[in-house]
Amino acid sequence: MKQILRENVFTDLPDSLSDLLDCLRSPDVHAIEIFDRGTVGLNGPYRASEVARDGEKNNFNSFVFDIGSTKSSGRSGGTFGFGKTASFEISSAHSVVYWSRCLTQNGEAEHRLIACALHDEYEEDNARYTGAHWWGDPDDDDIVPLRGDEAAAIGERIFRTHFGDTDEGEPETGTSILILDPVITVGIDDDLDARVPVRTEEHAEALIRQVSDAVAHSAWPKVVPNGEESRPMIVKLFENRAEKPVVDLALSEYGHFASALNSIRQVQGQLKNDYEASLPIGTVRSQCFPITLSPRGPMRSKKKELFGEQTGNTIGHLFLIESAVLDAQSESSAPKNALCLMRSEAELVVNYDPIVETESSVLQWHGVFKPTPQCDDHFSASEPPTHDRWTPDATDSEASRYVVRRALDLIRAKTKAFLSENHAQPKEQEQSVRKVALGLRGFVPLGLPPEDETVRDSPRRKARQSGGAKKSRGTEATIVRSMSLPNGGGQVIDVRPADKEGRQVTLSAEVFAITSDGRLGLGDDELSIIWRSGGKLLEVGADCVVPPGEEVQLRLHTRAPAALEVAIKAEAEA
Repeated sequence: MKQILRENVFTDLPDSLSDLLDCLRSPDVHAIEIFDRGTVGLNGPYRASEVARDGEKNNFNSFVFDIGSTKSSGRSGGTFGFGKTASFEISSAHSVVYWSRCLTQNGEAEHRLIACALHDEYEEDNARYTGAHWWGDPDDDDIVPLRGDEAAAIGERIFRTHFGDTDEGEPETGTSILILDPVITVGIDDDLDARVPVRTEEHAEALIRQVSDAVAHSAWPKVVPNGEESRPMIVKLFENRAEKPVVDLALSEYGHFASALNSIRQVQGQLKNDYEASLPIGTVRSQCFPITLSPRGPMRSKKKELFGEQTGNTIGHLFLIESAVLDAQSESSAPKNALCLMRSEAELVVNYDPIVETESSVLQWHGVFKPTPQCDDHFSASEPPTHDRWTPDATDSEASRYVVRRALDLIRAKTKAFLSENHAQPKEQEQSVRKVALGLRGFVPLGLPPEDETVRDSPRRKARQSGGAKKSRGTEATIVRSMSLPNGGGQVIDVRPADKEGRQVTLSAEVFAITSDGRLGLGDDELSIIWRSGGKLLEVGADCVVPPGEEVQLRLHTRAPAALEVAIKAEAEA
């Protein structure tokens, strides 16, 4: 690859690009390849001087040439354009290669390839230069990319991931970026960090960990399912073609935030095909707060400027979860006792706000605030170039200043009120909550990878996965489906009994809570067992007699949130 870059891409290097030349000569140089597929690619005009026509995209010029420019709309995420320089910043040579396949105005698929280097300003032969360099088509007087078959041929020799066809047989479109000679931040002593090029396998593994942590921290909403087999984005991370579990990390470490997000998606009608949000194991309580504004006083802004086309005055939703601190999460580096503020349509994390100090060692809280799509522009307008906070006074719009300021005030007030509820409870109730939380600490939440093989094959894990079922000879009970109740308050199990001789079947349910000390039997004051069929009550208690083949519903309600192990025994009536 380095030879191709030296001979076919980064040719005729000036003295000012000695870092790039050294990189291309190094035997230990590494590279990062970033690619997306299923996007439109870098389409539109490809000459910096050419203006896009009405309705035409300007993605190539905007991404390659317009570094640091501001977009008129922030709905797709970035607003100021400074994020485009990030790839140059993590390259020791400050150099990248772009390869894209897009559709032209005529609807034809076209490959485009261009290389860029971004260095400091300099003077040469009594002339000043910006420090920006591009390598493209040498036969054109303008700076333009290689296009067509020539771009495809070089791109396929440089990049590992090529362009193919979609499932429908259409040309695959998207963009690939090669970052040369990435740097990594390493500690050189107790107080100082240094950025050094990745030259060793140890540094390469550390870089992979940092990338994985960064993706989980900032992009976890992109991998949270919004349907049975649907995610906003498919994210994969590879090291020398070996895939790393970046999605598993994001979902396990940020599972509480993911549950809060999906609860908001459900309220805002953004889950697909009746997909239901679920709460994490160990949830003690949760609540969704619509953030609704009631403008008063002398405001020039009209309702449409404040709330867009929506009919109500709700500008977003806040979802809060209080839960037990689980042993399996004790080593997690993910934020806790914090509120995640995020954008709406792009679902980009802005920051994590602690709101209020908490001291409990057994309880933790997580929250998400997400604006409605109609009000997202107010929040994007209040972001600085770093996109890491909302500052009401940063926007010129009276409507945006009001919406963002009032939203932040209400979010903080409702979060503080939610967290203060336990402190106002009578002493015995406070002790009860603490006891529940302590009992839940040892649970292994679903989705977390086991630490070793003994955990993976433990009876506890098998019981949670299958629900457990016992049968007598010729008589059986089949579990058709199972669903947890909200807030960890129990479980609903649909059971179908069968007997070869057509006899009535007695179903018996044995229910245990799973704690760090093993299985715990539940008394009548801690668990209610209800059997139903066709919407009618059949029985209250552990046993129920039903005809064979008739599907019944077992409803388990626990007084406190608990992870349950359920065994169902089936015996034929004499």
